[in-house]
Amino acid sequence: MTERTKDQVLGCMVGGAVGDALGYTVEFSSYGSIVKQYGEKGITRYALDRHGLAQISDDTQMSLFTAAGILLGMTRGYMRGIMGRIDTYCRHTYLDWLHTQEWTSRHEDARVDSWLMDVPELYSRRAPGNTCLSALHSIEEGKEPRNNSCGCGGVMRTAPLALLNQLHGYSNGDKLYCDMCAAEAARITHKHPLGFIPSAILNDMLMQILEGIEGREQRPEYFVEQALLRLPEIVSEVDEGKKYGELWPEEIRKQKRLITKALDLAYSDVEDHYAIESIGGGWTGHEALAIAIYSATKHRDSFEDAIVSSVNHSGDSDSTGAICGNIMGALLGRRAIPAHFTDKLELRDVIEEMAEDLYTGCIISEYNHYGTPEMARWDTKYCCQHWEPKK
Repeated sequence: MTERTKDQVLGCMVGGAVGDALGYTVEFSSYGSIVKQYGEKGITRYALDRHGLAQISDDTQMSLFTAAGILLGMTRGYMRGIMGRIDTYCRHTYLDWLHTQEWTSRHEDARVDSWLMDVPELYSRRAPGNTCLSALHSIEEGKEPRNNSCGCGGVMRTAPLALLNQLHGYSNGDKLYCDMCAAEAARITHKHPLGFIPSAILNDMLMQILEGIEGREQRPEYFVEQALLRLPEIVSEVDEGKKYGELWPEEIRKQKRLITKALDLAYSDVEDHYAIESIGGGWTGHEALAIAIYSATKHRDSFEDAIVSSVNHSGDSDSTGAICGNIMGALLGRRAIPAHFTDKLELRDVIEEMAEDLYTGCIISEYNHYGTPEMARWDTKYCCQHWEPKK
């Protein structure tokens, strides 16, 4: 792996948090009220809290807990030589996230599966989604969640799976299998196909971006087209090995139509906020992904322009911003994100530490896990579930 790849991984994780933080301020505002308050270009800079920081929302929180879950699974595989399907570990760390929404600090006598439980700032409620909360409460009670939600709470936390899948050759780089795992991670809480199919598409797109085949132009629309071609061929293990194309043909057609519309709008002269409003509010998974794809395609050479475009609308601005930030950060890298977006970003150090862990992957094994300070820190975080800020 190269320094360019590391820059993309950091860009993907930090970029998602930047889009989330910029959009969080205006998440429940109409476009008219955004313009009235921030000017004709809408919100372009953070609204800082009393500590001078741009707050992240539940989107970045859950993305971090997704990363913690899959790295927990990877570490188990390296330490014990056996592991379950990568997405299944997210169930455990999502319950940790649920507890941060209910507790004020870590309970030492409680089961903990993530070192993130030692990060005080994560014990903050940032408009958590009701579907995520109710589904995780059911899991905590030993019941399988029952809902028909197609909300965007699954796709907005998908990016870490793509990073690990591509960088560390999960399932030997089989995109169809990795796409299924990403969808199943979203399906933990969101049971409608349009709540988890977008995660498969985003995972596929990000894996292609990181693959970086020489000579291929880094065009978002190309990655979208390839992901959509693969989508019907994904095999769902949990549905008796049937393909997505035979399980959810109408939902796939609906997602394809909306993304096609988003790409067409990106190459039109329609102003951003009109284009986005015609796609939808981004409250559902398929709309949020389509809006992010629109902004990333329309402004593919500028991280800032894409993010500003993706959050200035009358909808779920933090989620559309987060997904767009994941895509643009992976495309352009961490160094393409302006300093005014990173300097005041809440928990930037934690986000970057998690990104670096995703980049390196597990660095310990059953017989070699104390050789260096870095290995000892990994053991503390992913075997003992404890963390302290780096000195």
